[in-house]
Amino acid sequence: MIENSGIPCVGRRRRGRGSRFDLGVVALCLTAAMLVGCRNEASTSKAPATKADGSAVQAASAQKAASAAEPVELKATELSPTITIEKPVLDLGEVGTDSKRTGGFRFTNTGKSPLKILQVHSCCGVAPRGVEAGQEFAPGESGTLEFDYLVGSTPSPAVTKELRMRTNDPEHMIVSFVVKASIVRKVECTPRALRLFLKRENAGCGDVTIRSMDGQPFSISSIKSTANAISIDYDPNVKATEFVLKPRPDMEKLPHNVRGVVSFDLTHPECGNVRVLFDVLPEFTVNPAHLMVFNVRPNQPVKRELLILSNYQDEFEIESVSSQKGLIKLLDKKKLGNRYQLEVEIAVPTRQREDTIVADVLEVKIKDGESVSIPFRGFYGED
Repeated sequence: MIENSGIPCVGRRRRGRGSRFDLGVVALCLTAAMLVGCRNEASTSKAPATKADGSAVQAASAQKAASAAEPVELKATELSPTITIEKPVLDLGEVGTDSKRTGGFRFTNTGKSPLKILQVHSCCGVAPRGVEAGQEFAPGESGTLEFDYLVGSTPSPAVTKELRMRTNDPEHMIVSFVVKASIVRKVECTPRALRLFLKRENAGCGDVTIRSMDGQPFSISSIKSTANAISIDYDPNVKATEFVLKPRPDMEKLPHNVRGVVSFDLTHPECGNVRVLFDVLPEFTVNPAHLMVFNVRPNQPVKRELLILSNYQDEFEIESVSSQKGLIKLLDKKKLGNRYQLEVEIAVPTRQREDTIVADVLEVKIKDGESVSIPFRGFYGED
C-alpha cells in the first residue's frame, strides 16, 4: 500500500533483524504520505477558484494596477493649469449703428502649472487683442482678452458675438467669451434713398436731413459720393443736433453712374457714419438687359430679339448698331412709338481647346444721344 501511494519507501524488511526497525520505517512513510496529501489538497482547493472565476482574478489585478497608478494621476491633476474667467458674458446694452465699442474679459490661472494660450479666434465684427497664441500665464497670474467691436449699420434688438480661446487646461481646452448688444439708430438720415431723374431740374433731388436721436450734438467731417456724381456743401466746424443738406447731382456724370451711395462721416460718439443710396432712372431700358445664350456651337448662328424703350416717353432714332468684336449683326429693326424692336444674329466663332465662353458687346448709338451697351455671353455646349 505504501508503494502504491507514490511515496518511495526508505527501507525494507531484512532478514536477521527484529520487527522494531520495520515499524519505524512504516511510521516514517505514513508521515510523509500525510504531508504530501495535505499539499495536494491545498493545491486542489485553490484550483477551482482560479478556473471557475478568472474575472475575479483579473479584477484583482486591475485594482492592484490602478492603486499603483493612482498617486501618479493625482499628482498630474494637481499640477494642471486652470483658467478661471471673471465674467464670460459682457452685455454692452444699446449701441449705435456704425459705431465702435471696446471692452475686455479678465481671466486668471488658478491652477498649479503655467497656462498656455494655443489659439485666439476672432468673430465677425469683433477683433481680439491683448492676448496672443503662445503666451503663457504663471499660476496666480491674470490676463485680459480685449476686443474692438465695429458695430454694423443694421439695427437689431439682440446681437451675440463670441470670441474663443484654446488653452492647455485639460478641463477647459476651449473657452468662450460672449459679447451681447442691442443695435439702435442714434442718428437718423432722411430720406434713406434718393430717386433721381435725368430729365428733371437738379435730377429731382430734394433735401437730406441728418438728425441726432439722443440729443448728442455732432459735426459732419466729410461727404463722399460714388464717382463724385453728387456734391453737397457743408462746414466741418459747425456742431449741431440736426443738419439740412442740399445735394447737387452732376448731370454729366449721373447718366454713367445710375446707382451709387452718398456717405457722411460724423463725429457723433454713437454713430460714425450714415449713408444715402441713390438710383437714377436711365434714359433707356433694354429688355433683356444682357444677352446670354447656353450651348452655343461654332458655325451655328443664334438669333435674338431686343426691345429698347425710352423711360421718359421721348421720341428717338437709332443711328447705328454694331458690336465690339463683330460677332453680332443687326438683321432688322422696327420702330413702335417710343421704342424699337431689334432682331440680331450672333455668329459663334470656332472654339479653342481652353475656351468655355464667347463674349461681345452690342453698341446701339442713339441719334443726338448716348450709346446703349448690351453685353453678350455665350456658353459652349459639349462636343
